Amino acid sequence: MWLLLWCLQAGAADVKIDVGQADSVVVKALGAIVFVPACRGVTWSRFDAEAGKFEPTFATGCGPLTNAIRVDAAGVEFEVDMPLPPLPDVGFHLLRPTVVYGLKCKDETPFPLAKCESIESVDGPQILVRNRGAGVPVTTGGGG
Repeated sequence: MWLLLWCLQAGAADVKIDVGQADSVVVKALGAIVFVPACRGVTWSRFDAEAGKFEPTFATGCGPLTNAIRVDAAGVEFEVDMPLPPLPDVGFHLLRPTVVYGLKCKDETPFPLAKCESIESVDGPQILVRNRGAGVPVTTGGGG
């Protein structure tokens, strides 16, 4: 059992994901600088109470290729950037981020062209979101 826990931690030793301010997470590099795709580098899954599991959310479309986001020890904040369905009866959504990152990538280059030595992904901590995402505030008129 301890070996399994160690293996799970070893796979995520390159980045740390902390809960940020107001519906966001902060991704920090623990050693070498990592690179996150500018589009869909952080994706979100929403807990579906009926299914009893996390389900992927719909992502907005990507624009033209832009440089990968450089993440160092200071970290970069990523906000919930997609619309969510109306709030459930409990009054919040339970979300879990997944971060895709590359190691030893070419700097100032779009992620698909950055020739990263390896590409990894890691799930972050669960966060509570009390709005509908993408800057849609909760209204008191029942429209959620």
